[in-house]
Amino acid sequence: MAQKYDSGVNIMGSIPDYNVMLDYISDTYGVTNGSTGAFEFRSEKSFKRFVAAIESCILRFENDEHKKMFFEAIGNKEFSIQERLIVLFWQLTYSNKLFSRISAEVFMKAVYSGRVTILAEEITSFLRHIKETEPGELQWSEDTLKISGSKYLTILKKIGLADGAIKKTIVHPVITSNLFVYFIRFVQQVVPGDKTLHNPYMIFAFNEEQSIIARLKKIENIQYWDIAQVGSEISIDIK
Repeated sequence: MAQKYDSGVNIMGSIPDYNVMLDYISDTYGVTNGSTGAFEFRSEKSFKRFVAAIESCILRFENDEHKKMFFEAIGNKEFSIQERLIVLFWQLTYSNKLFSRISAEVFMKAVYSGRVTILAEEITSFLRHIKETEPGELQWSEDTLKISGSKYLTILKKIGLADGAIKKTIVHPVITSNLFVYFIRFVQQVVPGDKTLHNPYMIFAFNEEQSIIARLKKIENIQYWDIAQVGSEISIDIK
């Protein structure tokens, strides 16, 4: 039976500078032109290891439109560094199943419950639960599970969603207009069969449902989509 989860989170957590990494991705695979620039390491082995992680953990797409909008966003100079990093977070929730699972079932639950901090042990405990309850998954040593828990929070810190050392403070991102429009388009690309607020990727919005609805209906956003509402049910059609 094929395994759903891999240890890509561990390698991704070891890449030092995500802004430099995004420049490298855009220049090498995307819509901008450039060299590897600052994305260089002491050994060719490390470089190849990180590139392999980028290709397996980030560069997976549901369709050509999903791919196009991702590369346009990270290559767009009008997107701030922090906006590009949030785009990266959303991309990881699609392209790496373990990152997505942890984010949905541990991190976002902490965000929506108003938690201030999150611990690596919480992530490790969740990974143990997967190992114990899902046959064939995460058949790793205890040390590897702990490393994965720590590396997940390291990724969040590098993206700007957590801060601190052992006990990480949860950082709530500002979802700008650029990001909100990108997110709604992203959600509909990765799960094209669900145009409602029940789309499973809506959990990554960093906004409660009523806030999402209010933003969808803003005059400046009507140019991007049509909204149909029947009772409390809302469907979104991208223009």
